[in-house]
Amino acid sequence: MRHKIRLIDFILLRFIEERMKVARDVAKEKKKTDSPIDIRDIEEQKIKEILDRTDLNPVRMRRIFEEIMKLAKEEEYRLLGISKTVAVLGPMGSFSDEMAMKLIGSRIPLKYCSTTDEIIEMVEKGEVDYGIVPIENSTYGTVIPVLDALLNHEVEVFGEAKLEIHHCLVSKKKLDLKEIKRIYSHPQAISQSLGFINTYLSHAEIRYTSSTSDAVNLLDDESAAIMSENAARMYGLLILRRSIQDLKEKNITRFYIIRRKTGKMEGRYTSLFFGVQDRPGSLKAVLDIFANRGINLRKLESRPARTFLGDYVFFVEVEAPLKEEDIRDLEKVTAFYKIIGVFDEVEELDVFK
Repeated sequence: MRHKIRLIDFILLRFIEERMKVARDVAKEKKKTDSPIDIRDIEEQKIKEILDRTDLNPVRMRRIFEEIMKLAKEEEYRLLGISKTVAVLGPMGSFSDEMAMKLIGSRIPLKYCSTTDEIIEMVEKGEVDYGIVPIENSTYGTVIPVLDALLNHEVEVFGEAKLEIHHCLVSKKKLDLKEIKRIYSHPQAISQSLGFINTYLSHAEIRYTSSTSDAVNLLDDESAAIMSENAARMYGLLILRRSIQDLKEKNITRFYIIRRKTGKMEGRYTSLFFGVQDRPGSLKAVLDIFANRGINLRKLESRPARTFLGDYVFFVEVEAPLKEEDIRDLEKVTAFYKIIGVFDEVEELDVFK
């Protein structure tokens, strides 16, 4: 019996190798026609057709075939000479994934990470070329872990992009809301949908996951998840309610696009951290630099310095690139400062320019 299993494994391996040969032929055709590599709708249809033909666990089978497709795409990227990569918060179907596809399409491969810290560290180490991280939501506010990581790592913000967020309540099968015993989702998705949860699902236990689409793996017949409609379709889940977020319009998440430090200072906005001496008027002295030059503040946050109780680091975004005289004046009134980026809002990211 073990010999039979081993033989089947070898047969599977040979078929996967054959699939890679076909992928190389497909890459040659795509190069001739300049066609995209990653075509989500077609891939999703292929996976759906496969899952319809088996009674095996659909979540695990999906993972297997997604990995095979990923392997094939990596082979295509290699043959086309595409080596750049972008790290996003995964897995596939997350809002970060949706933002990346909107910005980049299928031109370069995505690296799915479990945390935003992992994304920022990979960019800093040069393990990926770019990262896309959420920095702010119109309901949730600032994404504090990202802010802290940007202070502690040497990366550069060179663009920002916005995505309108709509949350859906989904499940494996049709459920009345009163039948739902557990809700799975990312803390931000939960916080953005608390009005709906408190009104209709106050009886259910909330369980947090590292990503909205990660909740798929935990779903059972008595639970539901909160995620995007795109993710629900991707994982073959039933949508119980659409648009359950508290803000029905303009629930927007803003993302930073980051890379390793280049020292380039080009763009309309500047983001920076600074610290001040613990004495009256020290913060005002910094803010006066911007006010006296007519520079508008988009954002002002304070974070514990993690040294002594009462010590704070400030984060600001201003609507201007800082000039040399601005920086000289900042040096005079701050204990330290760190510019993390000068950037514009972008709708498309040309990663090859």
